[in-house]
Amino acid sequence: MYLEKLENLQKKYHSLLRDGREMEMLPIIEEAIGLAFENKDNKKLIEVLNDYGGALRNTGNYEKSIKSLNLAKTIFEKYFDTNSEAYANTIMNLANAYRMNSNKKEAIRLFEEANSIYEVLNLYNYSYASNANNLALLYLEDNNAEKAYDLLKSAEEILKSIPHHNIQLATTYNNLFDVSLKLNKVSEAKEYIFKAKDFLESKISPNNPLYASVLNNLAKYYFNIGDIEKSKSLYIISKKIIENTYGKESEAYKNIESNLNFIEKKTDTILTFDATDKNFKKGLEISEDFYLNEVKPFVLKNYPDLVRYSAFGLIGEGSECYGFDDEISRDHDFVKRCSWFLPKDIISHVPINEINLGDGVVKIISIEGFYKYYTLFEKGPLTLKEFRKVPQDLLSVATNGKVFEDNYGKFSYIRQRLLAYYPKDLVLKKLAYLCNKIAQSGQYNYPRCLKRNNLMGAQIALSEFLQYYCEFIHLINKKYMPFYKWQYSSLKSLPLLGEYTCSKFDNLLSYNDVNESSKKIKIIEELCEKLVKHLNKVNLSNSHADFLKYQSFEIAQRINNIELRNEDTWIK
Repeated sequence: MYLEKLENLQKKYHSLLRDGREMEMLPIIEEAIGLAFENKDNKKLIEVLNDYGGALRNTGNYEKSIKSLNLAKTIFEKYFDTNSEAYANTIMNLANAYRMNSNKKEAIRLFEEANSIYEVLNLYNYSYASNANNLALLYLEDNNAEKAYDLLKSAEEILKSIPHHNIQLATTYNNLFDVSLKLNKVSEAKEYIFKAKDFLESKISPNNPLYASVLNNLAKYYFNIGDIEKSKSLYIISKKIIENTYGKESEAYKNIESNLNFIEKKTDTILTFDATDKNFKKGLEISEDFYLNEVKPFVLKNYPDLVRYSAFGLIGEGSECYGFDDEISRDHDFVKRCSWFLPKDIISHVPINEINLGDGVVKIISIEGFYKYYTLFEKGPLTLKEFRKVPQDLLSVATNGKVFEDNYGKFSYIRQRLLAYYPKDLVLKKLAYLCNKIAQSGQYNYPRCLKRNNLMGAQIALSEFLQYYCEFIHLINKKYMPFYKWQYSSLKSLPLLGEYTCSKFDNLLSYNDVNESSKKIKIIEELCEKLVKHLNKVNLSNSHADFLKYQSFEIAQRINNIELRNEDTWIK
């Protein structure tokens, strides 16, 4: 009688799940949890808690999701064999909840633990592919698109060999679209998103949130090729599906809303796919072609003894090193170029510091000289005190671009250490400082200047607010903020609150009339509230106070270095 009742509840909420109606699932799953708990059926309880954790995660209740899945994990460890596929699946679900709750360190640990269990059990199946998909999304959020791509391709191969898994394969293609765009594999990205669409259309309800996810990426594709109206209509459809399934509090809904807001303000902007000039090639791509086709053969022929000490790439000053170049960038100082990096004790074997190859230039630079020029130190800053001496726009220049090949490894070793970002205590110190400055410029001085009709003061305060807020978002994304000309482009590329911030900045700057200042003040407060929610979410503050000066104190208390913790938070 008990099992029949429980199974009926499961059938009911599984039916809702197939249509993506996860908000409606929650009370039914809660009833099932109570039933399994009363009958001390631990096996069923674990199963239902996993379903509950997934539904909570998708509807935006991450903390409750983590609590539910941790309970399932604890019960499993107490009563059952943890060297099993079912346990690995529980670990994977918990990792996903941590990922959505921005606890990347714990998420990656659990994903890798699940991965190890699958491999020990030799289970290269649907579960393994699902874990690969989830781990790939985490790597993508950490800007490790290459690793994400490799994982997704392995998941694709597994799922292609398993019958009746078209839906899961479509999910993989949908994820591959995002990763391929990040890697500038434009034609490949197009192929994947249309594969995902074709696989899903005949398999699931058009009201399923998975279909909405594909429509969301399809909207991105059409926006990037310049079909703004098509893009907007797809976003609207996707938004409605998500509203009816995951709800307005879900991350998916907020992301789509942010995309729509951006489209309404930027209808004349074309992003990744260049519709104005199909033949336009980015400087990084030109440079890499130059290296492969001209520079590498030249060095192999003329300096074979130096090849093993060499690194080649395009890193440094110029919009092309960031991938932000366009036709306007070509009106000055643009040349096909590549840098050749050698250790300082080897570079003396090359009697010149520049080689002209056809219409291209090869700059020969010592590794130590490059890092000293941009970071003040030959090995890059190592200690907290050294990091504090280096302007972050220079750290950005030192770590941008792309290394095409590094045979010796020294250049890339320093680069990777710098990309690992500031010491944690320095991040906290900077965040505490920025909270003060954001509060001072945007929440306090901007409205006060307006009250006094001090329009120049108000404009300066607003400018400072934008600068400090942008730096804050770069910090939480572990990305060095570049020179001001490229800050918006850099901000837009950041996975954590980047798109959201850009859309809010666009709204903020669209109000030019003094009479609309109240709208600007409202947006500033919304932006500050968003930071408070983030700080609470990642446990950098327990305070819910919206005035960011109060958040500064909370963050500073988490600094381990006593000397740094006791410094005035108005000092950067």
